[in-house]
Amino acid sequence: MNRLTEKTESFLAIKRVLESHNNAFEGKPNAIAFRDSFFERTATLSQLSAAMVRPVKSLYTTRRDQRLALQQRLLLITDFGIMLAKNAQNNGMLTIFLHYKKRLRSISVAAMLQVATDELQLLDQHRSLAEALGLPATEIQDLQQLITDLRALYELTQNQLDQRRNQRLRALALINECQDILKFELDKFVSFHAGEWPVLSQNYSHLRRRRRRHQSNKLSETSDIIGTVSDAGTGLPVAGATVKLIEQGWSITTDADGDFLFDELPAGHLTLSCHASGYEVPEIAAIVLGMNDHVVWNFQLTKLASGS
Repeated sequence: MNRLTEKTESFLAIKRVLESHNNAFEGKPNAIAFRDSFFERTATLSQLSAAMVRPVKSLYTTRRDQRLALQQRLLLITDFGIMLAKNAQNNGMLTIFLHYKKRLRSISVAAMLQVATDELQLLDQHRSLAEALGLPATEIQDLQQLITDLRALYELTQNQLDQRRNQRLRALALINECQDILKFELDKFVSFHAGEWPVLSQNYSHLRRRRRRHQSNKLSETSDIIGTVSDAGTGLPVAGATVKLIEQGWSITTDADGDFLFDELPAGHLTLSCHASGYEVPEIAAIVLGMNDHVVWNFQLTKLASGS
């Protein structure tokens, strides 16, 4: 995101210089056309940059809270399901609920929604016995509402991420188009008329030379990895955990919500490690990151045994 902002600010600075020397373009309709084309693309790029200024992490915050709410409710329902299966002497159902209990603290949002839906169906098939064991109808209704809310929020977040990807792709295209106009048209025009418009040439060339000393003209398609570090036993976030992106040699500390974010990453095979005081070190995470991709990876940490 920083590189997109830098490119946008650079183009806007050039636009201001050109606007302050409109007289240099008078009587030259073709020059006005490619100058205005640069202006239009820069304005659109500025709008896209402003729309993307909110970090990717913010898209997940509400969904994370909803996921934790559903997870806590499912843990209770799963324990009730185990009791129900034992009472009904239904070994098949018991196996299912025991399996879900092991998975609930580490599965993705999509998988959690599938588990919740399946558990609802199982409870509905044994509604009479469930009620006899003390499961109120409101509990089922509340769980169904949590599933509905999280599914809607999950789809909304995915749509927002898709929109963000499209915005980034559009921004990349605009940057390349602006660079072509600068390189093949505006650079040549300003250079040719430098004797007639020396101040324009000086200011414009200064901005162009400054950009060339920095990064390449092309803005690479970059991706993000976002995630949360939590306690496997309680589900609570682990603040102050260290997450490392091994290939880049980057290290970040989780915030109060246990969240971490690595952005502007290249596509390819990446590995994450995690460490927190008082917890076992989890397995290294191997991630395949696509171009302009957004990956969520969560770590669940197990507390060290007393005396370790």
